[in-house]
Amino acid sequence: MKKPGIKSIAIVALLFAAIQLNAQYQLSGKVMEKSEPASPLPAANVVLTTPDSVFVAGMTSDASGSFQFKNVSAGNYLVTVSCLGFSSKMLVLNGISQSINLGEIYMEEDVTQLEGVTVSASNTVAKTDRLIVFVTDQQKAHSSNGVNLLATLQLPRLTVNPLTNAVTLPGDELLEFCINGVKVEAGDIRALQPKDIIRVEYLDNPGMRYGNTSVVINYILKRETTGGSGNINLSNALTTGFAEAQAAFRVNHKKSEFGANYSLHYRKPTDVWADEERTFHFEDGSSMTRFSKGSAGDLREEYHNISLNYNLLDDNYYFNATARFSGMYEDKVRYSSQYTSLNPNNMTQVRDGGNSRQYLPSLDLYYFRSLKNRQSLILNMVGTYIHSTLERKYEETAAGQLISDIWSNVAGRKYSIIGEGIYEKLFENSGRFTAGLKHTQAFADNDYAGTENALAKMNQAETYVYAEFAGKKDKFGYTGGIGLSRSRAQQEGESEYTTYTFRPKLTLQYNFTPQTFLRLRGEIYNSVPSLSDLSAVEQYIDTLQIIRGNPDLKPNLNYSTNLLLNWKKGIYGMNLNVNHVFSPDVVMEEIVRENGKFIHIGENQTNRQKLNNELTFSAGPFQKYFMVSLTGGMNYYVSHGKNYFHTHTNFYVRTQVMAMYKKWTGVFQLNTPNDNLFGETLNGGENMHLFMVSYNGGKYTAGAGIMLPFSDRYERISKNYNRYMPVKTSMYANDFARMIMLQFRWNFDFGRKVKSENKRLNNSDTDSGIVRTDR
Repeated sequence: MKKPGIKSIAIVALLFAAIQLNAQYQLSGKVMEKSEPASPLPAANVVLTTPDSVFVAGMTSDASGSFQFKNVSAGNYLVTVSCLGFSSKMLVLNGISQSINLGEIYMEEDVTQLEGVTVSASNTVAKTDRLIVFVTDQQKAHSSNGVNLLATLQLPRLTVNPLTNAVTLPGDELLEFCINGVKVEAGDIRALQPKDIIRVEYLDNPGMRYGNTSVVINYILKRETTGGSGNINLSNALTTGFAEAQAAFRVNHKKSEFGANYSLHYRKPTDVWADEERTFHFEDGSSMTRFSKGSAGDLREEYHNISLNYNLLDDNYYFNATARFSGMYEDKVRYSSQYTSLNPNNMTQVRDGGNSRQYLPSLDLYYFRSLKNRQSLILNMVGTYIHSTLERKYEETAAGQLISDIWSNVAGRKYSIIGEGIYEKLFENSGRFTAGLKHTQAFADNDYAGTENALAKMNQAETYVYAEFAGKKDKFGYTGGIGLSRSRAQQEGESEYTTYTFRPKLTLQYNFTPQTFLRLRGEIYNSVPSLSDLSAVEQYIDTLQIIRGNPDLKPNLNYSTNLLLNWKKGIYGMNLNVNHVFSPDVVMEEIVRENGKFIHIGENQTNRQKLNNELTFSAGPFQKYFMVSLTGGMNYYVSHGKNYFHTHTNFYVRTQVMAMYKKWTGVFQLNTPNDNLFGETLNGGENMHLFMVSYNGGKYTAGAGIMLPFSDRYERISKNYNRYMPVKTSMYANDFARMIMLQFRWNFDFGRKVKSENKRLNNSDTDSGIVRTDR
């Protein structure tokens, strides 16, 4: 038998090596927190690279801490495991030639990384100003965009409507969205693909740079280094004119990213009307009640938003430029049959309303620079132009004859610029110092024509300087800051005002356990009258009512105190939030009588108080299939004017049940009205319930839902308790009851490699500054 030669042996060896190189293996393991007892660590970043740091694959550990890489070729690799608050670990794997289970990888807490952070064994990190939620694969799999992802996170005090993609807070609290720190609109959040989201930062105690905002929700995204992605999102009602649409695209080239986004908001119901009962108490002692029985009106809302974005990321700096254009088109005409208590047989027909248009281009420039010794500098400049037109007609006819005709046309132009600079320094002892200067300058030129003619030219400016320090010692965390603002406003031909406001803020937090903390916050901030409130202009509402601006208004202070207790153990959680705001000299409406007319005018009233208590229980997911949250709340209002005193107590409930099975998701929500009393007007909240089911096919998501399935109409009630002119208005919409919605979303991407970056400012201007009578 002939012995194989060297050449044959070499060929066999090469064939064997080729087979080995083409073989595909699995690499798995489990990330654990080193504690007593040891527990799984979800949402840890696990990255697989070659020995020369070429990226191969990456993922996050699941709820049990497990991870698994599939289709790994034979060869040498590095596995790096990292998680915020823990020391990173690197495993060297040489000569992989079979599937390997790395077993349990234990992570130790790194105090130097925490900088005031409390890390729990869940996917949530608690800081003195925010909750940081690392999004799990399960949460991403049961979400189609950045808005409905929030529903899976069970964030406190937040209501997410999966049908309309609306996100709200209780009462009149302000909410802002950011993407990598950049202030964006809800349409931009709907454009996000859940798989691109690294984490969500829920700032329920935002720093002094955010002003009067109650909550900031910041999405931190993966940074593409090549390739691109895009999506199309469609939502439409089958039974009425109710739609949302969005298309977005991003592409990367080296260190640059280019993005474009378009969103549409459309409403055109056909069966909307309002009934009203308004009583007039005249100066001569007589009274009259006017009854209005509404009929189907003309209502159309159409909002278009376009944004073009460019950003450049380097090791030490980040530059972002965003150009936006918003177009708003509204047609609102109400029809009613009207009679009075003095002459109930004399019926008149009323047409009230018109159209408004607004065009808002803006340019946002942002620059972040990392300096040595853990220092950084941020510069931001935003320029905005707002062009507004408002045309309104009020007509009364009797027996086909015109008996009242009021017409107004407003053309408004507003120019504003916002500039801000922020310096930040991080310390080794978990401390952080921040100082900033922000200036806002606005000019408005409004032309009022019609029944009353006027020209209003106004200047408004505000300068805000602040400094803030945050630190941590053992289980105790604190944040303290002081600010000073200077506000100035003047209408041409009128006297100006200039006020200075001292704005301190202090937050104290104690962490009983990594998942339970108590936080107390106190702050003073100011509220500045809008340009429309300050305009020395009056416009007719109807034959008996006039709305008038007041150039003598002054800014007011707000004293806010908040107590928060957050508890979580396993899949169970509880959140107790108590918030009190006392506002002396607050600007609220007054109704006065002059020459048989009733004048609506803003005044610096005595004070307003609001006490809000909320208790939320949450649980889940049970076996990855079921989550539930239940909130009970109470609002107590005191509205103290110079000539009135009103109180109101409102109890409300919010509940959400979410079921998840494989690629299916079902959501049920029920919310009772959350009322708001401001001045003498009580606005009743929504009584809402809905159900939705969706299927996530990966690249696409399809869903269907129904709003108010157990009601025959949508209803909102408002009241005014003025002693001269009390009124009750009931608004109805049959279209929104049992409204069936269909949703579809398609995501696509190509050639993606990722990295994350953060931009941390959120300046904008959307106040047009015109006096409106279409109330």
